[in-house]
Formats: sequence, structure tokens, C-alpha cells
Amino acid sequence: MKVFSAKSLRIVSAVLPAVFMLILLPSINAQERREPPSGAARPSPTGGGIPEAPRQPSIRERQYKIIEMERELAKVRTPDEEKLALAQIGEDFEKLQVINNKMMSVTMGASTPDYARVAETASEIKMRANRMKDNLRLAKVEAGKDEKGPVYMKAPDAGGLKTNLLSLDGVIMSFIKNPIFTNPGVVNVSQAEKASRDLETILEFSHLINKDAQRLAKSGGKNP
Repeated sequence: MKVFSAKSLRIVSAVLPAVFMLILLPSINAQERREPPSGAARPSPTGGGIPEAPRQPSIRERQYKIIEMERELAKVRTPDEEKLALAQIGEDFEKLQVINNKMMSVTMGASTPDYARVAETASEIKMRANRMKDNLRLAKVEAGKDEKGPVYMKAPDAGGLKTNLLSLDGVIMSFIKNPIFTNPGVVNVSQAEKASRDLETILEFSHLINKDAQRLAKSGGKNP
């Protein structure tokens, strides 16, 4: 499990504008498909008029349109708010890996996990993932038929808890290694959607792991 260096803030600072441009792209595409063709009509072989196909917007025009819609539909941050958001994203991006890696190294090798510590760490993971979700402003995306993520199973014992921790670890690493962070110059809608789905899964699993760990701590590691 790779832990990124302190340059995380610079990486996120570079990628954030591209992420913002991706937020409303699916809705814009849908709107464009609904809009009727426009433009001057040209004669048809049967004498009727056939509307000319509208000129497709360039990448730059599309980006400007996305930025304009983002400003209209989302609260525009002040410079101080933007600076704070970038600082928090950089901190959470790094801490999310550090605390997860530490929990995995301590818990997976123990026959009896420290359930209280697992619960506390899962709670912090949830807090940082939730703040990243708010600061990145990624659109919530429903999983499609081909996007089957891990399914959480209630942990009856230490083994079940470790299985769920491994699943959470995999999703966290998938999120961290998403190309929107590793290749900030690349704008890709599917990658932004994947990051959004990963964050939702991290939030779900960390919440449920926290509950299971607290329950197992009270029952002495046995399923009540």
C-alpha cells in the first residue's frame, strides 16, 4: 500500500479545476441531446426543408459552458474559502492513506483486533472522506449494471471484520490512484464518476465498520 508524499496538496490543487469542469458534464450532454436541431434549412430532394445539423461545440466552448453552469448552480467559493478547501483536500488526501495503512498493518496481523481502535479509525476515515466529498464537489453517480462494487456483510467476528477492512482498503487505494489525481491534465468523465462512487463506498464501509467494531468490542469479539 503506497503512501503519497507531502506533494499531495500540489497534486490536488492542479487537478481541482479539471474536477470542477467534470461535475456537470453528464447533465450538459443530456441537455444537448434534448435540444432540437437549429440552423438554416437547406433544400431536400423532395422539396422540403432539412434543418442543417448544429455545429458541435469545441472542447474549449464546452469547458466554458460547464464552468458557467457550475457557477450558476453551485455556491461560488470566495478566495479564502477556496484556499481552505484546497488545504483540507490536500490534508485529507494524505491522511486518508496514512491512517488506513496504519490500521491495516496493526489489525490484519492480530488474532484479536483492537476493536475500539478500529472503530475510532473508521470514524476518522468517514470524517475525512465526507469532507473530501464536500470540497471536491463531485456529482453523486448511481452505480450501473456493470459497476458492481464490494458488498458489505455484517461482521460476526474478527474474521468478518478483517474481510470488510480489506474491501475498504481496496476502495481507498482505488480512489487515491484515480487518474484525476495522478494525471491532473487529463479530463475524463468516467474517471470522475469512479472517484465519486469510491467516495460513497468509503463512506458506507467506514460507517458500518465503525458500528461492527463497537458491537464486537462490547461483546468481547463474539456475535451477540
